[in-house]
Amino acid sequence: MPERMAVFAVEFLGPPAAEWIAQRRSELPGHEADAEELGHQVVRRGVRSSVTEGSFLGGPFMALLPIAFCGALLAQFRMVLELAALSGRDPRDEAVVADLLVIQGVYPTVVEAAAALREARPAAVDAGPGVSWWSTVRRQAYLIGLVTSQDQPSGKMRRAAGWAGTIALVLIGFVVPFVWVPVCAEMYRRATNKLAGVSARHFAQHGGTEVLPVGGPARRRVTLRPGFLLVAVRVLLACTVPVAIVLVVLAADLRVADAHWSTVLLAFFAVAAIAALVWYLLRR
Repeated sequence: MPERMAVFAVEFLGPPAAEWIAQRRSELPGHEADAEELGHQVVRRGVRSSVTEGSFLGGPFMALLPIAFCGALLAQFRMVLELAALSGRDPRDEAVVADLLVIQGVYPTVVEAAAALREARPAAVDAGPGVSWWSTVRRQAYLIGLVTSQDQPSGKMRRAAGWAGTIALVLIGFVVPFVWVPVCAEMYRRATNKLAGVSARHFAQHGGTEVLPVGGPARRRVTLRPGFLLVAVRVLLACTVPVAIVLVVLAADLRVADAHWSTVLLAFFAVAAIAALVWYLLRR
């Protein structure tokens, strides 16, 4: 999957990424002096797009989760390709595919990634039974910030807490599907910011122009961020909605198939799907 997605991204997202950067450069005076400002614009666009795509969850989230993840992943790839163009690389060049794989954490070096791509191309028609699902899950977890690359190791306790929180979120999401929208928004916001920093450092280390300041746009802060408080409040509000639905169903004695629970279940899915759709349309 990572090799195919990287090839797909360069082939279909590389040309529009190059065109967008060229257009922005032509509109701004002093192209070199504005490289850092353009870099911040690219990151803001990428974060906004990945958050919108990745947070389109709610209601039957298990059905929408793969679609949302792929949408967010492609938005992240588009951002990385725009950063590549800004640093002086051609995002339409097949050589950038290997860079994408290294930035994802799939391979440690560009040389190994290029060698793996040469081996993978003849076998692209039939992946065979040897595909590692655990490897795929781990790479997805890397792209949403649950695991980190080898050059940014995190402690065992922190990794365990991240996985435990995600598992708990999945279980809670079955009962409170609304919780996925604000939580995933924060998750993709942090992960995409971190990915931007990794991408900028990678291209700068491989002969490109430095387009973001040292540390990237995702420097850690020890202060409590208002955005995190907002997410926490939204999560608490999301958790109160199912309680309100249950109370309304019981108070009005609404039944489907002569049962309260079926009415509650249908109401959960309907209200969550409508709320997620409205959220998506307002931010698209």
